[in-house]
Amino acid sequence: MNKIKNYFLLLILPLFFCFTFLPFGTGGDDPEITAREISAHIKYLASDELGGRFPGTKGDSLTEQYIIKKLKSYGIKPAGEIGFRQPFSFTSEIKLGEKNNLMLMDGKNISSGDFTPVYLSSNGSANGNAVFVGYGINAPDLNYNDYAGIDIKGKIAIMMDFSPGYNNPHDNPFGKYERLRVKCKAAAEQGAAGIIVIKGPETGDDELYRLRMYGHGDNVGIPVINVRRSIIEPYFTTAGRNLQETQKNIDSTKIPSSFEFNSGAVELTTNLVEIQSNTSNILGFIEGKDPVLKNEVIVIGAHMDHLGDGMKYGSLYDKHEPAIHNGADDNASGSAGVLELAEYYKSVESDLKRSIMFMWFSGEEAGLLGSAYFTKSDLFKKYNIVSMVNLDMIGRLTDNKLTIGGTGTSSVWTQLLDSLNKTYSFTAAYDKSGIGPSDHSSFYLKDIPVLFFFTNLHKDYHRPSDDWQLINADGEVKVLHMVVSVVNYVDNISSKPDFIKVKEDKKESSNTGFRVTMGVIPDYSSTKEGLEITGVKSGGAAEKAGLQGGDVIIKLGEYEVKNIYDYTDALGRFKPGDETVVIIKRGTEEMTLKVVFAK
Repeated sequence: MNKIKNYFLLLILPLFFCFTFLPFGTGGDDPEITAREISAHIKYLASDELGGRFPGTKGDSLTEQYIIKKLKSYGIKPAGEIGFRQPFSFTSEIKLGEKNNLMLMDGKNISSGDFTPVYLSSNGSANGNAVFVGYGINAPDLNYNDYAGIDIKGKIAIMMDFSPGYNNPHDNPFGKYERLRVKCKAAAEQGAAGIIVIKGPETGDDELYRLRMYGHGDNVGIPVINVRRSIIEPYFTTAGRNLQETQKNIDSTKIPSSFEFNSGAVELTTNLVEIQSNTSNILGFIEGKDPVLKNEVIVIGAHMDHLGDGMKYGSLYDKHEPAIHNGADDNASGSAGVLELAEYYKSVESDLKRSIMFMWFSGEEAGLLGSAYFTKSDLFKKYNIVSMVNLDMIGRLTDNKLTIGGTGTSSVWTQLLDSLNKTYSFTAAYDKSGIGPSDHSSFYLKDIPVLFFFTNLHKDYHRPSDDWQLINADGEVKVLHMVVSVVNYVDNISSKPDFIKVKEDKKESSNTGFRVTMGVIPDYSSTKEGLEITGVKSGGAAEKAGLQGGDVIIKLGEYEVKNIYDYTDALGRFKPGDETVVIIKRGTEEMTLKVVFAK
């Protein structure tokens, strides 16, 4: 063991002293890594001119143009499918179609400002008598069922948002049942032709949901609309009921109070349109000089997209209004970092043994779309990638705290990082997992060793306040110097870093209400019917059952799976120790596998 350790140190120390101590320059167009250039990159990428860099927008195009212009000025070769670009399309948002109508029991047509289709609605029409189903919850384990003793087949279910326990968030046994999709799915399973959702008087202002995209194929198979409470409440009065008193009684007694209206049919029509947008990954390349090792590629990447005006997905802004989310730290900082590294490595090109690919991914905020697209493409197969270093949010170094993910994905990482950090003196936290909420995950799932550099979350994360003035450019320089030391080590070792599939820690998912997990990694870029997975977690139920990356789950137990939401709904029906079957498609073959959920 000591001989191995001594060999490691003899190998790394010369490289460490040759490459670690890079000047902290301050000039423009300096091949060294400089705080001034980092600030200049971020100031532009996080400017209002780019509008939050949402994929498929003018700001996205300007981002691409800026990065490509810089790469050309550095002399970096293009490595995309069309020059530097690898184009792809994705579902970027959901909008109202031409025909959305609502007519209530007395034949009154409701104006468009008083109702809206819900994101999980299917397109179509429904009509039938209206039935109030309380909160629309069937919770056998809580002895509560809003559908008990009432028939809603072919009828329109009117339900309140949330649950009887909503106003007691610290002790809410209904938490796992109150998600809107779970409730609407339950109504559909009871045979409802359509659903009207209102906010009860005790649980919120009388305002409509914001129509926004949550995921491709996310619908419950019947029309679902959200109507202002003030529009529906008079019909309760006509039926001799008081909506507020009814809600109070349900909340206090936990006894349902469902009933059918006898004042005529409701008719509704929903029409939602998924908008497709075009964007690109950006790829630049420097070829190594060793005749053999140049065929091995080190990837240094970052995502360049952000949330636009925050109205489509991902925003944590507490105001329901458009506001440019400039994403200075997330992830103009990482994008700037990869630009600086590209410029630096071009200046030392003659010293490189292995090749280096510089990548800027699009669509990360929507579910790692760009990196997943790349790792499934023929372009990925063209390159023999031996490691991937991901930079995501590296611009807000505070108290010298640096988190590095993926440290368990190769046996070389921890000892290397420990050795380097004797000089950098970061207060470093290591995360062994190769799976995380950023683009390195896509590479890890292709059995590639990864590292993920991250200076941690802050109060401006996914909010309009994440601006360039808050960036610690000197701190980012220090992070990038450590990245250079890591890349130089990988560039110079005789054998590529080994790959280790990390056994994931089993964590309880009490915050989601799930009692079990299968350990699958969904492919958020997939448009296939079912749940396509990119891989499985080591030691999980899915791996033990024989599932593999690329499999499409179409049924879990007795429950059909058409998308990730059907899958999560089905998963919530099982408890530890249960055994069931999962039906998958692997290529053209349909297979049935046995799954045992761990106790």
